[in-house]
Amino acid sequence: MKGNQQNNKKLAIIRFVIIFAIIFIMIFLGTSYIFYKELATDVVEADNFEESISLMSDKSAINLALQYERQIQEAERERIRELEELEKKRQEELETEDKKNVKRAYLTFDDGPSAKVTPQILDILEEYDVKATFFVVGTAVEKYPEILKRTYQDGHAIGNHTYSHRYGYIYRKPSNLLKEVEITDRLLKRVLGEEFDSKLFRFPGGSFGDKRAPFRKAIEEKGYIYYDWNSLNGDAEGYLFSKERLIQRFKNTFRGQKELIILMHDTDAKYTTPEALPYIIEYLQEQGYEFHTLK
Repeated sequence: MKGNQQNNKKLAIIRFVIIFAIIFIMIFLGTSYIFYKELATDVVEADNFEESISLMSDKSAINLALQYERQIQEAERERIRELEELEKKRQEELETEDKKNVKRAYLTFDDGPSAKVTPQILDILEEYDVKATFFVVGTAVEKYPEILKRTYQDGHAIGNHTYSHRYGYIYRKPSNLLKEVEITDRLLKRVLGEEFDSKLFRFPGGSFGDKRAPFRKAIEEKGYIYYDWNSLNGDAEGYLFSKERLIQRFKNTFRGQKELIILMHDTDAKYTTPEALPYIIEYLQEQGYEFHTLK
């Protein structure tokens, strides 16, 4: 009798364990179905086992966190790139604005080279570290080739100012002008080397007026760039002018031009031009000008 009771207890315990196990399995399977429903769909759509494993791995909490971190890093890199682009654009705009505000001065000297005055001018320009443009005459080049060489070696620009500078001949007809320009070009190459090639030109007396129109056309058709002036020191308006007069004449023609081309001369008769030159350079420096050569 007692043995039967013990067997019945064992059976009851076994039944309870089985029922509990069944209930637990059913609850677990239901929860797992809901939790992995989306993943199961993706896995079913995968073509093979390896792809299924890959999808399961991609859905893991660790990988999701890593993906989120990468997205944050990429967004930060993009933000930095945008800031760098904005800064680059701002710098370009500032540089453009600075260029607009730059005032340029071009010191030009006609009719040389000469034995005395040109070397004095070159010494002054070297002292101030300023470059200038020299429009040379062919006959003077023949006389003083070494001074022309120094002018060129010092970094100054060289332009053509005809061979003879004789108005009556060169302005008789355009072909006369071109002939003189060609002769001077050959002289420049002979002195400075065949590689020397300058298309800078200045008309004796300037290119002004309707009568010079055919001469301007002839020069342009040969590929030359001619320059006149919008300021001067007046050293060609007479003889034996004092440096004070030259300085004052310059100031009278100076109107704060943004592009200032100053006419001066470096023949030996203009011996006060070197005396006035330092004052003109310093005055322009005080006015905020940069010095350049014509091109």
